[in-house]
Amino acid sequence: MWLRTPRWILIGGAWLAFTAGFVNAVGYEGVTLRGVSHVTGQVTQLGIELVRGEHDLAINAGILVLAFFVGAVLSGAIVRKPELANHRPYGIALVVESALLFAGAVLYAGAPRVAEVAVVVAMGLQNALASSWSGAVVRTTHVTGLVTDLGIICGRALRGEPVDGPRLKLLGLLFGSFAAGGVGGAVMFNALGWRCVVLPALWVLLMAAIFVRRQQAAAATAAQSPSAAATPPRAISPR
Repeated sequence: MWLRTPRWILIGGAWLAFTAGFVNAVGYEGVTLRGVSHVTGQVTQLGIELVRGEHDLAINAGILVLAFFVGAVLSGAIVRKPELANHRPYGIALVVESALLFAGAVLYAGAPRVAEVAVVVAMGLQNALASSWSGAVVRTTHVTGLVTDLGIICGRALRGEPVDGPRLKLLGLLFGSFAAGGVGGAVMFNALGWRCVVLPALWVLLMAAIFVRRQQAAAATAAQSPSAAATPPRAISPR
């Protein structure tokens, strides 16, 4: 059963999905010519290159898979408990993601492979972060699961079952945001090249500042009314 999600989580999820779509488009347009917001393709490439005997390419694909994993590990280490009442860990994680994206933008000219690894680590961190928000159901760096869930909803609707409006709204919002990010990333890459990765780094940093501000406001409220503890927003429950 999916519960209604707070509006600020919807906005945050859309923001992150747009970021991932933007960065992924830059990966396809850049010298790497492949997506960087997920590693499904890299795992397939790893197998293909091993069969071909292209060990250098296989190692490179394996490094990207490992980089995504490292990002998820970082997120798990920073956000130890998926409790939305405490915004500080999420703010810290977003600062780390922003720093990784900045590093990717700066390093690309001299070390494009290192820059690519930094960006993939950032995407792994983001994907795990969004999972922490929503009970490991919603992802923001790829749309395979979103399209699958949308298809399930449509199939059940054809059988006459009621449509879960809040869930449909969330999935559609994330899908549309990722697609819009892809358009934005392609446009900005044509204008600025790989340097445009600075843009998502900046708005992720802004998002981190918002999280910190929310934490400060929550702490001030708790200090004024110790007995009126805030009730954590309801997240999405797994099916």
